[in-house]
Amino acid sequence: MTRWRRLTATVESGGAVAEENEDVAYFWVETQESLAEVLVKALKASRVALDTEFHRERTYWPKVALLQLKINDEIFLIDPLAVDLAPLAEVLNSDVVFVMHAASQDIEVLERACGVGPRHLFDTQVAAGFTGMSTPSLSALVERYVGLRLPKGDRLTDWFERPLRKNQQDYAANDVKYLFEIHDRLVSDLKEAGRLDWALIECELVHQRSKPNLSPELAWTRIKEARHLRGKPRCVASVLAQWREVTAQRKDVPIRFVLSDLALVGIAQRAPRTINELKAIRGLDGRSLKEPAGQEILSLVSDGMRMPADEVATLDIDDGPQLGNEMRAAVTLVSAWISQVAKDEALDPALLATRSDINDLLRGAKNPRLATGWRSELVGARIEDLVEGRASLAFDSSGGLVLEPRSAFVGENKANFDG
Repeated sequence: MTRWRRLTATVESGGAVAEENEDVAYFWVETQESLAEVLVKALKASRVALDTEFHRERTYWPKVALLQLKINDEIFLIDPLAVDLAPLAEVLNSDVVFVMHAASQDIEVLERACGVGPRHLFDTQVAAGFTGMSTPSLSALVERYVGLRLPKGDRLTDWFERPLRKNQQDYAANDVKYLFEIHDRLVSDLKEAGRLDWALIECELVHQRSKPNLSPELAWTRIKEARHLRGKPRCVASVLAQWREVTAQRKDVPIRFVLSDLALVGIAQRAPRTINELKAIRGLDGRSLKEPAGQEILSLVSDGMRMPADEVATLDIDDGPQLGNEMRAAVTLVSAWISQVAKDEALDPALLATRSDINDLLRGAKNPRLATGWRSELVGARIEDLVEGRASLAFDSSGGLVLEPRSAFVGENKANFDG
């Protein structure tokens, strides 16, 4: 391992920006032997701060270019171009708590490189949502809890460049340098607010929700224009989207390199039968018209045209009834009230409930998020009172929305309104 220079942080002081030097052990790891030493340290620690740098602009799968760890007071920049990250799986699957910020994409990277994500996770962005911050950046948390203002990095930097430049190394190290301090402060604030258990539950769920790739059969549901198609056009779109997803995975290229959304929807709508008809579709590039690609697309169109509409895979399979038109206005009404509750309770509104969460509760979906846990305690039961007529919304003296029991139901379920 090679020791690097002292890090330089920028500090906000009296409206001016000053520099402050700190002694921080900061190591570059580029051999398997050195990585093994780092992992021994990690397994002995109670917590590890972790971040990754990766690119996926020209690939389907994310390509990890750097992994940053902080263990106790030491920072390690691990070069995945020189070492195999797979042994990190032992630490990820241990009792060590991994402190990360906005971890979902990093978890995808780790699962690709190591086969597993962190077993125990504290996501500082998620946790901060329970203190009133709305999906804050790492810089915002460092400024709030550490009192420093981080230098801005180059969003277009090439993390595969070797050797990494001085400013790249600094930027990468800063991504984990302050996570322990933020972790400690957030835990303290959450304990004081009685919300630490809420935050820990939500952090554990991040791993479950960090699966960005739907099965190929459902790939068409990610295309906004395709979701509005019906009948045979939807069948063709589903077949084409599945083929595009599988092809992109196999070739490890972005799906747009196989077929653009515009072209896919155009083909589904017009169902071309010849190369000349295919050429008239907007959004197709030359690669899609050459043999054998053109004929393959025409064959897929034919398959879609023969496909029964009820065989198209959907996200709504066996998930309860759909929301009736008479209840759609209730979604908007409940959304407004939930925004007010989030403001009053110093919660990130998106963390408390999304429009989809409200929809799921009102339509009777299986296991809606608002029907269990802390969300149910805070708003779930009261939403049911509102939509079933036992409560109404009114403006208070400051213009905020309040939920009040209707006079005909005073005394019934009054506890729901006293909180």
